Amino acid sequence: MKNPLFDRQHIKEYLLYGTLAAILYMIPVVTFLYNQSYENLYYLYIGCILFMAVIFYYVYGLRSKRYTGKRAGSMLIAGEIATISGVIIACIFIVIAMIIAFPNLFSASAAAPVLEGGTAQPSKLLAMILGTAIFGNVLVSSFITIVVSYAGKKDQTEDKPVQLETDIKPDPNRAVL
Repeated sequence: MKNPLFDRQHIKEYLLYGTLAAILYMIPVVTFLYNQSYENLYYLYIGCILFMAVIFYYVYGLRSKRYTGKRAGSMLIAGEIATISGVIIACIFIVIAMIIAFPNLFSASAAAPVLEGGTAQPSKLLAMILGTAIFGNVLVSSFITIVVSYAGKKDQTEDKPVQLETDIKPDPNRAVL
């Protein structure tokens, strides 16, 4: 039996909700890049909250699905895959936005400070925004996925085990230790 978490329909959902979360995350990031000031760093964290809201909506909607709604572990895996896909897409969008905002981003002449009131160079600003996207979005979205997967289940009295690849056959040539 194939695991339904990795079928074509679910992979499309992961990419859809990941892309939607990345787009909503990019709205405050682009606003921050437009208003280049250290005072506006909170925009990056507003983006993390918007990213988390999309993942929350997705995982909360999994409660009514036939397969994932009965298994908290399946909801957890689906939410984490959507989070990881969203973070990867957001990182690609961030690099594109930084190249548009700072055309000489990777050249040697990009050593001038870019933020008002600070000394950050464009490459360091890129690293800071990517760090916020990766660590911030993974942490808050993983937290909300865990909470919704276990506390938001409709039937709290029973939890069926997650079916991971059950059609794996052992290799007869491999030595068993």
